[in-house]
Amino acid sequence: MAKETAIVTGIEGEYAMVRTQRTDGCAACSEKNLCNALGGGKDMEFRALNPAGAHPGDTVLLDFRALRLLQLSFLLYIFPIGVLIAGAVTGNALAPAYGIDASAGAAVLGFSSFFIAIGIILLLEKKARNSDKYKPVVITVKRPAALGTPPPPEQCEHSRPGRQQ
Repeated sequence: MAKETAIVTGIEGEYAMVRTQRTDGCAACSEKNLCNALGGGKDMEFRALNPAGAHPGDTVLLDFRALRLLQLSFLLYIFPIGVLIAGAVTGNALAPAYGIDASAGAAVLGFSSFFIAIGIILLLEKKARNSDKYKPVVITVKRPAALGTPPPPEQCEHSRPGRQQ
């Protein structure tokens, strides 16, 4: 299991908005530039399930379910390539029986299979986005916010939109 320390910046129902910094683990990720980086810096902010009951300002320990991340990586990277190869091999084998050039049959069935796989991934992505099983989880509050600690900047009166100074 991948664990990360973060600071809670807000609460949205059963979710906590958490802010953390990119770590060395992010450097190896091919999707590192797609994360919600705040101002292009090292900070990232995202939603996490909050069964620990953390509050804004708390320092928390997050659990990123590594097995789920591996499943998503397989689905995103390996599945389409496997389907493409299987379609090409099948097209190559079936093409002569239908009087089609073997290369053309392999290309048509291979790419058709690939695009069907991409469609399946997009459908599963919508389902996964609405599911909590792929979201990080706040597993414990490491350090509660101190009394009198100012709220995170997003919640401060001075930073509210429309406030005149």
